[in-house]
Amino acid sequence: MPLEDILRKIEEKAAQIKEEILTAAEAEAESKLKDAAQRGSALGTGILEQAYQEAAQIESIAVSRAEMQKKQMLLEAKQAVISQVFDEALKELRDMHSEEYKELLIDWISHRADGTEEVIISELEKEILGEDFIAVANQRLKEMGKRGNLTVAYSPEYLGGGLILRRDKVLDNLTFPAILRFMKEDLEVEIATMLFKETQEGESVS
Repeated sequence: MPLEDILRKIEEKAAQIKEEILTAAEAEAESKLKDAAQRGSALGTGILEQAYQEAAQIESIAVSRAEMQKKQMLLEAKQAVISQVFDEALKELRDMHSEEYKELLIDWISHRADGTEEVIISELEKEILGEDFIAVANQRLKEMGKRGNLTVAYSPEYLGGGLILRRDKVLDNLTFPAILRFMKEDLEVEIATMLFKETQEGESVS
């Protein structure tokens, strides 16, 4: 389902929930005013004025609560769409042609390695990358003026695509799942910040 249709359905559901919240708040406010009016006839207008203030506060809180719930629903919808997009991106990365995949990993190595690391890749991808994988990566580093002393280690576990650079005890996780996870988390935080900033700005203006 396209993003526009998902968000439209969320907007409709949020509008329904907002209406339910506001209706309940109006009923509560009306009840307070009715009760205050009855008591006010015996005790003076002060009670009625206080009830009006309380009713206004109830409605204001209800509006803020409804808007916040709407933002939360939009956030969850957009997170779901983001997850779907990143799942598809991960599949596309894993379905790359072997030569394209090999060139991608060598390019990552050339930008992240200084030439002394151990490169960890999945045993299952040894044949895909070829026996000359590390030799080609080392040659690329030398052409960039770096040291070309990379070594390779094969993990018996499937890493999900990509590789890990190990320098002493420091690991640079360049596997596909790790990279996409970091990108996804950053994007979700950015969207959440944007949505709730809009909510806070709206409350400060009202």
